Amino acid sequence: MIASNQNSGSVRRILGTLTLAALVEQLPWAGWALALRPDFLLVAVLYWALHQPNRVGFGVAFFFGLLADFQDGAVFGQYAIAYVIGIYMVQFLRLRLLQFDPFRQSAQMFPILLTVQLLVLLVGWLAVNPPANLLLLLPAFSSTVLWLGVAAILCMWHGRSLRDQA
Repeated sequence: MIASNQNSGSVRRILGTLTLAALVEQLPWAGWALALRPDFLLVAVLYWALHQPNRVGFGVAFFFGLLADFQDGAVFGQYAIAYVIGIYMVQFLRLRLLQFDPFRQSAQMFPILLTVQLLVLLVGWLAVNPPANLLLLLPAFSSTVLWLGVAAILCMWHGRSLRDQA
């Protein structure tokens, strides 16, 4: 009985976090704030895929990628493909990522986040037309900073030092 309560609480936390990230994406961003806006939804999906791989997998990533497509008015499947490949990379490197402290973990996440942004750029370029500039790659930097912040806060929340390793 207790295990089912813990499972439902875990599912509620995951869905709540992903819903909050989707709502934050809807805030009115403009100018440089839009270019520097981290991909909140991607960070939330990757975080839960890292820490709850049996609950958040390719299907969830595809669903929230399609949601990101609708939110940004992008080509159907542009973000979905990139999110699924990002999930694959996180699950492939999962044991390695869990061994690091928040600083090293965010450094390891930067290439994954950059790859996802490059895939979004590539799919959009192949489907519609080439982008006018490479501002689409800037969210990789701000998403890395967001990952560092989330990992550091949760590390301190659980009573560990920021330099502690698994």
